[in-house]
Amino acid sequence: MTFACPPVSNRSSQEQAMLQAADYLIASQQSEMANLAQLRQTGRFISQVSQLVHLLQRERGASNIWLCSQGTLFADALALAEQQVSAALLQLDAVMPAATPHASHSRLFSRIACALYGLDSLTALRQQVREQRISHSDAMAAFSQVIHQLLALVFEVADSADEPRISRALTALFSFMQGKELAGQERATGSAGFAAGVFNAQQSDTIVALIEAQERSFGLFSQFADAQSLHHWQQMADADGDIERLRRIACTRGHSENGALRWYQALTRRIDGMKQIEDRLVTALMACCELAMAEVQTPQGAPVPPVPTPSSESWHGFWLTGSQPSAESDALPQPGGRSLLALVQEQAQRLQRQSDELAAMRETVQERKVIEQAKAWLMQQHQYDEQQAWQTLRKTAMNQNKRVIDIAQALLSVSAALSAAARR
Repeated sequence: MTFACPPVSNRSSQEQAMLQAADYLIASQQSEMANLAQLRQTGRFISQVSQLVHLLQRERGASNIWLCSQGTLFADALALAEQQVSAALLQLDAVMPAATPHASHSRLFSRIACALYGLDSLTALRQQVREQRISHSDAMAAFSQVIHQLLALVFEVADSADEPRISRALTALFSFMQGKELAGQERATGSAGFAAGVFNAQQSDTIVALIEAQERSFGLFSQFADAQSLHHWQQMADADGDIERLRRIACTRGHSENGALRWYQALTRRIDGMKQIEDRLVTALMACCELAMAEVQTPQGAPVPPVPTPSSESWHGFWLTGSQPSAESDALPQPGGRSLLALVQEQAQRLQRQSDELAAMRETVQERKVIEQAKAWLMQQHQYDEQQAWQTLRKTAMNQNKRVIDIAQALLSVSAALSAAARR
């Protein structure tokens, strides 16, 4: 004997409403799964970006030593670094998001376009380095710009993630990568000073500013990192004695003969240690993606199958048993004893918790973004470098007894007003 669901026209308005609610609950779950799957794929992409940035930092450092030594040091290391970056570029291309229009990917795709344009400039930059037709400071700035564009990709992904644990993991990763990049700039700046045998005032001031900036980035990382990654960082956070002695020479404009290799090797050991922690952060990010996907499939960790569709056997069974939703239950019975209403409520509560957590976390990230925008405006208006822009914000805040974020917001307000006046 064949049984079938009653025609839609024979169902009560409450039954039709419940079936429609089930459709939307299923759509909500499937949409969340699709977003998480996309984030997981983006996580693989970010993992390759992390590797590429590390190798570019290594090539920048080798280029700096090569240029500062007039081509007498690091020829082999420079050639190897170029080969490793080229291999990493191929690996990145294999996991690059498809350039398919997507409602939420406009800014990400724009960042990717800028990064690809910057990476394309490496060929000409390397030629200039090999032929020593570029100063070490200009070469460092060019490499740093390419790295900055790649880091902007990570920040864009972190800023747009809408699952709290994944957003936390991405924010921790971005903050750590930025701190590591600042350590790479410190290595390059110090290498130039030690290669010359003496530091000028600008180099010493830059080293001081870079050390302070690293502390800010690693402080933000510490707010969002998982316990294991934070533990490993705390074990290596303090620079070893040799680095501290060399830093004192650099910051006080001291003299040091033949200190370039010693400095480079000490900072490289530290940065390579940071890369291990960075890899842990990537692993933690991927674990968050997998856990979030499992929880969406099984709300609150309970062993309950996904809500069945109205055409499934479970729903046919409901009609075969002749069960009817009562006024007391307000929901259709579900497999495993869970009501549709309970699943809807769990979904709503979980999404609200996520929204609350994201709001609190993004307030911190938004402050970082405002400060970066204010720094960029100062750099454009006054031809400052990044460290000079930060020092200007910091000193102004101290003089006015205000927070740096307050000064940055005020500065951007002035910038907006000036732009509006210029358009009149």
